[in-house]
Amino acid sequence: FGRSLYMFTYEYLKRSMSERQHVDIDSNRASPANLSIPQRMICAASAGMTCWAFIYPADVIRSRLYSQSLNSQSLPTTMDGIRLAQQMVRETGYQSLYRGMPISVARAGPVAAAILPVYDYMLDMIS
Repeated sequence: FGRSLYMFTYEYLKRSMSERQHVDIDSNRASPANLSIPQRMICAASAGMTCWAFIYPADVIRSRLYSQSLNSQSLPTTMDGIRLAQQMVRETGYQSLYRGMPISVARAGPVAAAILPVYDYMLDMIS
């Protein structure tokens, strides 16, 4: 789910930026392919930060389930995740689902800004 949100947001932001850039120019149709590398980097950083802000609580639960499963013979289930989330909220409040989020979101911007424009470039090369 996270990866699809990431890519959807990136593509949406590129299209939006492209349309805003070509509002008054009739001869040049708006196309994300016309965006510069810095513009693509801005879209990518925004998409990465948006995605991480949205999925962070689920990632915290996933990480805790994974670490618990290392000490167990059984694989975690969806119900285990729900119970873990309820336990975390009951014991330490909702902030336990967001501990460490600011640094993760801040890190997501530069990482996505470096990766997604390269992805676009490689996709253009093979197309």
